[in-house]
Amino acid sequence: MRHAPRARNGFTIIELLVVMVVLGILSSIAILKYIDLRQSAHAARVAADFNAIKVAVYTFYTDDYQWPAEVGAGVVPPELVPVMNTGYSFIKDVYTLDYDYFPIGGSGPGSYIVGVTVTTTNPKLMTKLEQILGKTMPFLSSGGSLTYIIVGSDGAT
Repeated sequence: MRHAPRARNGFTIIELLVVMVVLGILSSIAILKYIDLRQSAHAARVAADFNAIKVAVYTFYTDDYQWPAEVGAGVVPPELVPVMNTGYSFIKDVYTLDYDYFPIGGSGPGSYIVGVTVTTTNPKLMTKLEQILGKTMPFLSSGGSLTYIIVGSDGAT
């Protein structure tokens, strides 16, 4: 006497393991993509900050014919407060901005460099920022800091 085959209830261990491995691979790819997108968003935010500060610096310069004084990392120069958005801060969640005025001797155009430096402990953010800025915006990069040049030694950007 032959027995009828039993009805199959559920999945085998091998089938469950295969599904778990596939889901693990897909989730690891998604996490890596999320981290990359997050770094790109932070870098785009830094580039936007550079442009906002550049506009504020030139606005101040056209009103007073002088560049704002340097006050230190993380501090918005008092001269820029009236021309920046209310509550604008140079201290961000993953980076700090610093307005820089470098006199290089003499007077008049070409005797100074004006820039904004971003400092971060995140090397991936710095790499993304360098990729975003590319050749379109003048900058100097060293380690965990990058200086965007607003006015170069030639008196122009």
